[in-house]
Amino acid sequence: MTLPLSSRHPASSLQIVRFALPALLLAGCGLSGPAHGPTSPYVADIKMGLASFDPVVIHIKPGETVDFRNTAIVVHTVTDDPNLAGSAKDAAAPAGAAPFNSGDIPPGEIYTRTFTQPGIYRYFCTHHEADGMVARIIVDPAS
Repeated sequence: MTLPLSSRHPASSLQIVRFALPALLLAGCGLSGPAHGPTSPYVADIKMGLASFDPVVIHIKPGETVDFRNTAIVVHTVTDDPNLAGSAKDAAAPAGAAPFNSGDIPPGEIYTRTFTQPGIYRYFCTHHEADGMVARIIVDPAS
């Protein structure tokens, strides 16, 4: 004779939820997935926290690729488009470089971009620009 589940395990439904819920929340909060994997030695790496880019400034050579890793539990963007900026000073690109916008990057995901035009790129997160989520990439042929 097989006993019902409730008879075999003394844990109440409330206890199961109390232990299972945190595990389920952590599974989808950006603490796993590609954003937490290894970095290629040929790629610059920028992490997106709750409302910041880390590092805030990087120097790369033309043609190098940058991984923007959303390690937070919120959605971010990587945007260098003056038409989408709340403040004109938060978006800048070298002459000849096209504006860009990653679109929403969910927690745990990566946006990758190669920078070919030398100069200074000032970019922001459309969701957190007002919180100061602004950073720079300096593409320097002499780097």
